[in-house]
Amino acid sequence: MIEEYIINVPQIEIDNLKKKLELTRWADEIDDNDNWSDGTNLNFLKELCRYWQNDFDWREQEKILNEIGSYKFHYDEGHIHFLHSRSNNPNAKNLILTHGWPGSIQEFIKVIKYLRDESNEDFNIVCPSLPGFGFSSKPKSRGTDSEAIARIQNSLMMELGYEKYIAQGGDWGATVSKWMADLYPDNCIGLHLNLVIAFPPDKEPMQGVTDKEIKLLDNFEKYKTQGYGYYEIQKTKPQTIGYLLNDSPAGLAAWISEKFYGWFEDGSKDIVISIDELLSIISLYWFTESGASSARLYKEDNGLGFSFNKVKQPTAGAIFKNDIMIPPRIWAENIYNIVQWNVYEGGHFAAMERPIDLAEDLIKFINKLKI
Repeated sequence: MIEEYIINVPQIEIDNLKKKLELTRWADEIDDNDNWSDGTNLNFLKELCRYWQNDFDWREQEKILNEIGSYKFHYDEGHIHFLHSRSNNPNAKNLILTHGWPGSIQEFIKVIKYLRDESNEDFNIVCPSLPGFGFSSKPKSRGTDSEAIARIQNSLMMELGYEKYIAQGGDWGATVSKWMADLYPDNCIGLHLNLVIAFPPDKEPMQGVTDKEIKLLDNFEKYKTQGYGYYEIQKTKPQTIGYLLNDSPAGLAAWISEKFYGWFEDGSKDIVISIDELLSIISLYWFTESGASSARLYKEDNGLGFSFNKVKQPTAGAIFKNDIMIPPRIWAENIYNIVQWNVYEGGHFAAMERPIDLAEDLIKFINKLKI
């Protein structure tokens, strides 16, 4: 069953957030953390929380989401919240856009608006919150991994009448989209990824790899040595970190902000999205109390949750140079049917940082499918 869902956080929750921010007890910091080498910079976090308490307008963020179209899809074990922009054109292409962590449906707002209002194409766009994220229900028992989520999301598309669709995603969204292609080849007719998960072959792994691709491989080594701590914690003890994320808004902001600092375009010394955009995502985690439940996906998937089955459907890789994992195309071709592979400036949160590049790459790919 699908029902409209108007987002309207009770005012008491907003007031309580401001009170908790006012009572924040700040951690100390060593003198040379200006480059965030030890984690989120204290001065940045204080200013972020000051703005969150005094100036940030959550009601405006609600309006943006409700204007696109906010709904819930009920299935046997719970419900998922999703944004839905339906075209008036009966021949519109069907898209499902899936986010990851620490992202949310808000990642795709710019992309949705561009596809809806500025492109010359017609799309039916579905953008779900993963189970345990946002206004989707929180799983109460084990088993809601990426494969299970793919099944839920395909059921959503069938309920909407979108029997043929293209799946797009990055981060966990890439893993879920890959599963949708594996499980439902008659429904998921194309796969567009801005995080392409692929691994080297056992024999001669560097054969056919270009010098530029070798340089891009360095990103993953840097990520594993300097930015992997959250991954191991959430993969092993998500409940422990969940108490912090659920009770301290400053702690939640620090945990999420660090990723938005470190996973953007290489060389950037600032968070390159607006503070309002960043706080819209952090606020969604806060108001929905999804810090623990979202982290739990890492344990459900044992850190990866990847299907190694060969994808037969046409697949596009939209590669952003500072993403955390960038395999050579030849590695990706062992798992996917690659028909498009383009490299852009930007980082992990491409839908927010480079929305037009991502949207146009998606349009080019869909036009190649000739559907």
